Amino acid sequence: MKILSWNILQGGGRRAGDIVKTIAAHAPDIVTLQEFRRGSGEAEITAGLKKAGLKFIHIPYTDGKENTILVASKYGFDAGPFLSEPHNPLHMLEAYFSEEALGFELSLIAVHFPQKKAQVPLFEALKTDSPSLLKMNALIIGDMNCGIPLIDSDSKSFYATHYYQDLLQVGWIDSWRSRHVDAREFTWTSNRTDNRFRYDQILASPDMDARFKTVSYDHTPRIEKYSDHSLIIADI
Repeated sequence: MKILSWNILQGGGRRAGDIVKTIAAHAPDIVTLQEFRRGSGEAEITAGLKKAGLKFIHIPYTDGKENTILVASKYGFDAGPFLSEPHNPLHMLEAYFSEEALGFELSLIAVHFPQKKAQVPLFEALKTDSPSLLKMNALIIGDMNCGIPLIDSDSKSFYATHYYQDLLQVGWIDSWRSRHVDAREFTWTSNRTDNRFRYDQILASPDMDARFKTVSYDHTPRIEKYSDHSLIIADI
């Protein structure tokens, strides 16, 4: 089974066909897309996902102009905002997969974090719920807009890095980093400064991380300009 996450950049628009082809080539079983937008490539992307067998699709309500988070799967699931009082636009969407659906229970928290101060309450909410989440199969997956300075970036600081590192301290595992300890790969580059960042990540509970065979990035879609982000995929 494969899980894929990708920030597709402002809904995809005219890139929708290339986005669908890229996703289908990886043959994932579960997909989360960040910066999905109603009306901007929506019909082509959702039709392409269904053609690839991802027939269960959840898209939160939006007025069409806002970025949101899509979750699609070959297996049925329940989904809703992770926060009891969700931000607008939505930054965290939780999808729950039952043992009947996957063979094991999974809580997948798909994220698209904003910048700087706006990240703080999101990190705090994740830390608050970590004791229960870390006891099960759980994932925090998506564009976190954060990391560890000079390891996950060329720059010297991330605004909320200590909140991010708090999650690692309480037991979340950076599944890509744990398998590529000394590697440096980047998933987004600033057009203004050319600084590079590994924004797109999978943080897993110990039980979930143990299920992964491989965790890797595909940078080709970013190089080919299908998006400004690389995608991440985990193989179970």
